[in-house]
Amino acid sequence: MPGVVFERGDRVTLRTIEREDAEHLQQGRNHPDVAAPLGMPLPENESQVEETIEEWVEGDDSVNLFVCLDGGGEAADEERGDDPTPVGMVNAMKLHWDRPLLSYWLLPEYQGDGYATEAMTVFLDYFFDAHYRRGVQARVFSHNDPSQRLLERLGFEQEAALRDHRFVEGAYRDELVFGLLREEWVDE
Repeated sequence: MPGVVFERGDRVTLRTIEREDAEHLQQGRNHPDVAAPLGMPLPENESQVEETIEEWVEGDDSVNLFVCLDGGGEAADEERGDDPTPVGMVNAMKLHWDRPLLSYWLLPEYQGDGYATEAMTVFLDYFFDAHYRRGVQARVFSHNDPSQRLLERLGFEQEAALRDHRFVEGAYRDELVFGLLREEWVDE
């Protein structure tokens, strides 16, 4: 089960990823509707995901959190003791960069209901409050229109296109680089 609540939104909580969460992480990283848009063409078994948790999630150069629904989609109610349902993940990698790299995904059955927008809003609020960085970046493949719309809704701007950068879902795809500067998110 996902770890403690790290940040809280109206409908989602961001929770720590624990070693025993390999099954939940594996479910998302292997789901064809999640893995393909992330450019992850190889399946991962539980042992490989456990290694990912050890090396990447527990490392010092990233922040990795599950997006969870608690109590049937409402924010966590500690008194009721509802078990959280992990529905996705948000993270910031390369924290030593001036503009760390953000990544996110939701399981398909939870897409289109605003959970990704809320999770990313909560995550960006946390990130800019806790890390003094010039901005953040996110990369998305040119055929992933929903992810591009999410980033634009959050105020990101497309800054570059890496043409035919990766072979994804049967074709070479452009990888679009989106950026968000601190002052575009935070009123200083």
